[in-house]
Amino acid sequence: MDSTTIILQQLANGIVLGFLYGLIAVGLSMVYGLLRMINFAHGDILMVGVFVALPISALGAPFWVVLAGGVAAAALAGLLVARLVFTPLLKSPDVTLLVASLGVSLFLQNIVLMLTTPQSQRLAPHAFFDQAVMLGQVILKPIDFVIVAVAVVFTVGVSAYLKFSRNGRAMRALAEDSDTARLMGVPVARLVIICFLIGSLLAGVAGVLIGQKYGHITPFMGFLPGLKAFVAAVIGGIGSFYGAILGGLILGVLEVMLVGYLPDALGQFRDAYVFLVLILVLLVRPSGLLGRAETTKV
Repeated sequence: MDSTTIILQQLANGIVLGFLYGLIAVGLSMVYGLLRMINFAHGDILMVGVFVALPISALGAPFWVVLAGGVAAAALAGLLVARLVFTPLLKSPDVTLLVASLGVSLFLQNIVLMLTTPQSQRLAPHAFFDQAVMLGQVILKPIDFVIVAVAVVFTVGVSAYLKFSRNGRAMRALAEDSDTARLMGVPVARLVIICFLIGSLLAGVAGVLIGQKYGHITPFMGFLPGLKAFVAAVIGGIGSFYGAILGGLILGVLEVMLVGYLPDALGQFRDAYVFLVLILVLLVRPSGLLGRAETTKV
């Protein structure tokens, strides 16, 4: 490959990775917008979905069955977490919710670790997704196109749901002014469960796609993508779904490019560069690239 082809190949790889980060970040943005908390358990809900999809994939089931199983498991995990942990803590201080999410994260990791193995595993590859597709000199696979299409469709769909549905408008009202929304009779507990359900569905989809493309499935695989997705959401503007996708693309492309072109001694610190980008963006745009400044009542 010549240098131009290599750059285009790395750019394509970074875009695919960025859409995965963005898909996870959309779910995180929903929870943050409603509860003003970083849900550290979001990535581990993703991991639960992948581990349920794993035995289904090993049976040779079609991809859509594997995807449905993983998404259903992630959605169920999200519902249980919301109902048993976060709903009873709605009136607690923000720091309580934050610590609770960390506890749920560690709990899910250790439960899956006890039931499975710490060794890395991979979803059984589907022949169709392993085929090479040439776009000029750039090599892609069908799974790459699926990732991009799914991220775009779900982002537009969730945005439309919040804009046009009754529950969506109630969520937006609660995020805008929680006290007034409660006085107007908005069912907060129900909205929290719906919010976690949608976010967990997106996490389940992203988890199965990650397992299909990259493999390397372990009980600890969810925490770092979840954290990077939150960074993507903050960079794009927390609460903005399209900002979450933009932030994911920035992180994905930057991460792949740095690993590809920096010396090995520096490229191994790819995760540190993610947070360096976050700091630089917040110094220039504290509300994120597509976010809007908010005032805090005192």
